Amino acid sequence: MSQGPPPGARCRQHPEVDAAWVCHRCGSFFCDSCARRTRPDAAPLCPACWDLRGRAVGPLVAASKTRLQTAALVLGCIAPLPIPALQLASLIVNIIALAKSGESTEARAARWKPLVGLSLTGVGLLIDAAAVVFIIASK
Repeated sequence: MSQGPPPGARCRQHPEVDAAWVCHRCGSFFCDSCARRTRPDAAPLCPACWDLRGRAVGPLVAASKTRLQTAALVLGCIAPLPIPALQLASLIVNIIALAKSGESTEARAARWKPLVGLSLTGVGLLIDAAAVVFIIASK
């Protein structure tokens, strides 16, 4: 947890303002308006460390979205099997992956994966529908 600054310490970005915090990462002093938190109960970071964190965490978030798109494609490839629960899961995951594909450059580049996954899921559903029609017609 961040400790309080020594008496008379000033904010690094606002020299006219008394510092309220010491950055637990780099040790710089900063005021309440400069404090950046990942959640309300977390220790605040100074603006410089917050920016550094953003550059490090940003690629991880994008990677998780491309993993979702890859999972959607894999489910789509399996969806032609006559397993309704799998087809439903494929449909849901592909729609979610497609909806989240517009948020980052990496995710937009991999947008083809949920589109192909949805197409393959549609093929699976058509095969199932044709099989049901064939069974009913053959009785």
